[in-house]
This record gives sequence, structure tokens and C-alpha cells, in this order.
Amino acid sequence: MNRKYEAVLDRIPELRTAAEYALGRAEKNDTFTRTAAYVVAPVLFCYVDFILSEAKKQGIKRIYFLARDGYIMNIIAREMCLHGGYDIDCRYLYCSRYSLKNALYYLCDTPEKAEESGIFGRCARQSASNTLLRGGFDKEQRKEIYRDIGFEGSEEKQMTDAEHYDFCGRLKKSEVFFRLLRENSAEKYEVIQEYFRQEGLFEDLPYALADSGWLGSIQSAFERLTEDRRATDRVQGFYFGLFRRLEKGRYRSFLFSGEDAHKVVPRFCNNLFECFCSAPHGMTVGYKREDGRILPVTGKVKERSVELAEIQCAVARDFAVNCAVHAGKIDTDRARVVCKKLLFALMYKPAADEVKALSEFMFCDDSTEKILEPLAEKCEKDSLKSLLIWRRIINRIRGRQIYPDKGLYWLYGTIELSDVRFKGVYRLSVRCWEKLRLLREKRTICR
Repeated sequence: MNRKYEAVLDRIPELRTAAEYALGRAEKNDTFTRTAAYVVAPVLFCYVDFILSEAKKQGIKRIYFLARDGYIMNIIAREMCLHGGYDIDCRYLYCSRYSLKNALYYLCDTPEKAEESGIFGRCARQSASNTLLRGGFDKEQRKEIYRDIGFEGSEEKQMTDAEHYDFCGRLKKSEVFFRLLRENSAEKYEVIQEYFRQEGLFEDLPYALADSGWLGSIQSAFERLTEDRRATDRVQGFYFGLFRRLEKGRYRSFLFSGEDAHKVVPRFCNNLFECFCSAPHGMTVGYKREDGRILPVTGKVKERSVELAEIQCAVARDFAVNCAVHAGKIDTDRARVVCKKLLFALMYKPAADEVKALSEFMFCDDSTEKILEPLAEKCEKDSLKSLLIWRRIINRIRGRQIYPDKGLYWLYGTIELSDVRFKGVYRLSVRCWEKLRLLREKRTICR
């Protein structure tokens, strides 16, 4: 397995040396750990090096790495500051789409503002309860809303696009929904402001946020929550990649942005990348007052997920120490090329053992994290055929399902695990579909 990555890392020899060093210090030399050493660690190191270099140029004195994706990045950044000469205050900020938006809903007094905040957004496993759980509605509140809008179906039933559109249309007309939404958010709004003040986000110094990507929605929510209290007018954010064209002075991306997403994303898997950035703690679901401080409240997380995150963090730390001491400044353009080749080799054309190892991560594409599923799963041939581009086009026209019944979050991994011939045809179909989708929607996505 190492050979296909070693040839890429040789473009920047210091990266290969650091990968070998980190793997040599690891407790195990299995597929998962090798992937962490030869792909995860060098890619994240290059990204963090980009963040620190740009921050130094811009005179940014503090960087807040956002939970949970920023956990491993913060570890790398601290080692780079310690061993690589960067004088930047690196901090870890507990937050999530869920915690930020549940505070932000307090400011939403119209259907338009609530929609902008994302409460009506879709996800892979959409249901009535999943939509309302985004707003923190408990069981009795959900029942009250269902009575008000005349919804009588099962709240757990997976909805089609048309059903979800109709359901959200009813919510937008419901005074009960908006009253309860703001009532739920009032206390959350106050306590998150106290947490931000405690963590120095209202201090008068230039700082930036750092995250994985992909739409800049967390930065947007943060800006709306703090616009009347922060000292600086401009909040800058660093992202591994962005699907949209956003204001360059405020949103800085490393590997791709709205302009070239159609060239990179078809062979990239942002869900898998988020697993590279796993933290050994659960999602931030809120905050509490305790002994004069505001402390984050995190959700439950599976023990195996904690173990995997800790392995990646340990490997990334050893990699960062070695590379920061010996590599010096890495050329950003060369680093981007190396990162693309490493990621494409793993994400687009993975080996079966790599997919099995990485599919131990459980994933959810919604802020509620209600339904966790493996990134990739073995899929029956008839179901997998829905990925073939000619079938997807026909099914889309006829309003049918365009995805297999499982293994949705890393389709190239699912293809590799499944018993089908000509896997290259399936990969090419997915890649072409994604490229056509991005090109077709470019005006909207990159706006």
C-alpha cells in the first residue's frame, strides 16, 4: 500500500521522512495507521502550514480551530508553533453547526431568515423529526407543531424531495413553529455569547477561524451571532476547500474553491476528509454554566471512534514534530499538488483493505447526527447500478432514487467493496455525474 503514496511524497522528501518517522513511532503498523501516516498526516500538515503562513502574512495573532474538525489541526499547529518558529496563539473553540444555529434561531423572526440559517436544509436521510430536531424541539413540542400544520404521517419516515418540500412549506406558515423555535433559542443565545466572551472572541486583536469546509456556513453563523459585540469588523476563515465562491478576503481556501471545485471535487470525498479530522469527543450540543465558567456540553461518541481519532492524532503529532524541525517552509503550490495526488489515490481509487479500515468511522451528513452510518458498505449489484450515469439521468428525470440503498457517504469506497465487474466504469460514472452537476450548478454554487 505504501508504494503509491511514497512516490507522491518523494516530491517533497521531508514529508516522506516524517511519514516514516510517525509510522515507526506508532503502536501498530496496520492499514489504518499507515493511511494516517502516509495520507492524513501529510495532507493536514500542509493545510495547517498554509494557515499559519497566511496568518503570519496577514498579521493575525490568534487562530481558533473549530470543533471537531479543528481538533487534530490544533494539535499540528501547536507543534508547528513550538518547533517551527510561528508566534501565533492557537486555540480550540467548542462549537458545531447545531450549537451555533440553535443560538442563531433566536434572531430569526421570519421564514426567510430561518431558511437562510439552514433549518429547512436537506440531508441523505430526511424525515420530519430530523428537520425539527435541528431546532432542538422535544417530543411534545413536535407533536404541537404537527397538530398545527396538519401533519399526520410517521415522523421517522424517510421523505422524498417533494414530501420534504411540502413539509417545510407548512412549517414556514406556522406561527407555533416560529414561537417555539425562538423560545428554545433564547437561553442558548445568551449562554453562547458568554462563552464567546470567555474565549476572547470579543477582544480587540486580529484573529481567524479555521475549519475543514465546505460552504462557510459556520463562519456566517458566527458573524451574525457576534456582529454587535466583536471588536473587529472582518472575520477571516481558513478552509481546506470551498464549494462556493466566497469573498476572498474573508474566506481563504487551500485546495479548491468555487472557481475550480469542478476539477477537484469529482475525485474528492469531503465526508471522508471530515473523518480524517475526527476528535475523541462528541459533537458540541450546547453549553452550561459551572463554577463561574461556561463549559461545552458534548454528545456521546462510540468507543471505537474515539480510538480511531486518537490514533490519527498521535500519528499527526509525531509527523508534525518531525516535519516542523526538519522541513522548514514548504512551498504551497508543491504542497497542493502532493495533497491532490495523495487524496485522489485514496479517495477515488482506494484498495479494499483501505476502505474496510476507514469504514469503521460512522458518519452523518446532518447537524443532528441522529443517524450514524458507515462511510462505505458492500452493496448489491442491482442497487449499485443506480450509480451508472445513464441510469442516474433517467431516474432523475423520472423522479426516482439516484443513489444506492447504502454506502452513500463514500461512493468510491462502496464501489470497491461491492461485487461488480468493471468497477472503473462505476467510478467514471460517479465522477462524470459530479462534474456535470458542479458545472451545471456553478452559477449558484459559486455565487
